Amino acid sequence: MRKKILALSIASMVGGLGFVGAANAIVIDGAAVATTADTLVTSRDGIGHILMVPYFTAQGSNATLINLVNTDTVNGKAVKVRFRGAANSDDIFDFQIYMSPGDVWTGNVSRNATSGLATLTTADNTCTLPMSVRNATAGTAFVTTRLNPALTGDALASGTREGYVEIFNMADIPPQALTLTAGVAQNLFSAIKHRADGVAPCNGTTFLDTLKLDPATVGDAENLALYGFRVPTTGLFANWTIINLADAAAFGGAAEAIEARVAATNVAGTGKIVFSPQMPTAATGLAAATADPILLLASPPFTPAFYDLPDLSTPYTVGGITPATQARNLSRSLATTAVINEYFTNPAVGGGTDWVISSPTRRYSVALDYRIVAPATAGTRVYTVLPTDYFTSANTSVVNGVVCVSGITPSYYDQSERPNVGEDYVVSPGVPTVLRFCGETSVLSINGTSTTATSVVGGAIPQAGVTGATGVNFGTLGSGATFSDGWMRLATPGIGGNGLPIIGQAFSKARSGAATAGTLANFGVNIEHRYVRP
Repeated sequence: MRKKILALSIASMVGGLGFVGAANAIVIDGAAVATTADTLVTSRDGIGHILMVPYFTAQGSNATLINLVNTDTVNGKAVKVRFRGAANSDDIFDFQIYMSPGDVWTGNVSRNATSGLATLTTADNTCTLPMSVRNATAGTAFVTTRLNPALTGDALASGTREGYVEIFNMADIPPQALTLTAGVAQNLFSAIKHRADGVAPCNGTTFLDTLKLDPATVGDAENLALYGFRVPTTGLFANWTIINLADAAAFGGAAEAIEARVAATNVAGTGKIVFSPQMPTAATGLAAATADPILLLASPPFTPAFYDLPDLSTPYTVGGITPATQARNLSRSLATTAVINEYFTNPAVGGGTDWVISSPTRRYSVALDYRIVAPATAGTRVYTVLPTDYFTSANTSVVNGVVCVSGITPSYYDQSERPNVGEDYVVSPGVPTVLRFCGETSVLSINGTSTTATSVVGGAIPQAGVTGATGVNFGTLGSGATFSDGWMRLATPGIGGNGLPIIGQAFSKARSGAATAGTLANFGVNIEHRYVRP
């Protein structure tokens, strides 16, 4: 009886309770909170509820470092982190991080010399589930079970070495002491709070057992409130760095941030609690919690589990929206009708440029069911009903087992403002064709090829172009002048002029000719794309 009374009192403080599904991702509205979010907006300051790292790579001698920061100095955060493969956005590694107020979590993704798999190593003392993720020596290998089963050997392992990262705040964890039963303290906040020695305990019944209980038990509304979760507020940002040890070059940037806001005031509000246990138990009620086409198949190729939730399509704002609407709203916040940036490929200094084009919400419109081996027809794709605003059968196709997006028109200029008038736009090795973004994260190599040997970032899986043609050559202008340096505009009108949801950057590299023999003198710089919003 005491447990029941306490649960109801906490629920009244949090606000009205609204749930998605019977026992999967629990969604609690912050109805009684003064500012409750009803829209998703790109955050110009890089701080938000949802973060997206546009590209990570462990190809070749590259490694990717990720720093995740909780700027909230009062509340802890229950954070979901999911790495998705570049080819078709398959889940290759996901876990949960329980950050204390003002906390920083750091991780390093690199290639395992023996297995070839991308591997996460971290010496960070922040709590994680599973606990085994906190491994500073052997690290934790990424998983290939969701990748195309037709791949074997290093081709399969390579599928874990490129992609993008989803990060989002599932719930806040405020400082509070709770008691489930007499004499047994259940305080999630104290379990995740760093001690004076800089180490989070990550112990006690609350952390070690409560968050790993049977989902049907954790999924009880009263229990969830008792365990210390509250509606999520803003406050997360992340930085990423790609380091190439062999070339002594490095690139870095900030994760794209999405903030849940109140439309009327355009201020950050509270989202919904979207917690799901990090457990392999089969999930139920998926239609209310995700728009992922593969998870929603009547007979999916694998059993969807609770650790598959939440994802970017799990409803996060008020208004009774569906997962498909959540995905559409998130896509709208990222949509662009043109991507603009510079390129630098001057051969005199070993110049090179890759453009990374990432579409982190495309998974919720189109995904591949690898069991279908027929030719690239509509039957090889799985579509949701919404959002048809950005990706449909009209602008997607399957090339060599990878979903490609067409309808992209390039325009480019050199540094003397000479446009590509009278020039054929070609995708190397020189066959005129239509540009396509192949892969959820595509690497477009300017005046080069997208291979580990010549690509600036070592792109190997995602390719822009057609089979066997993976770079972009601009050809010549007049008497031998070339488009080696300049700027380019990629028109991305999408369906009906709605644009395409895209994030990414341009990566350029050069070599100093003044360096002495035996000295590495490579320089790297990356520049965020500019976008034309619809």
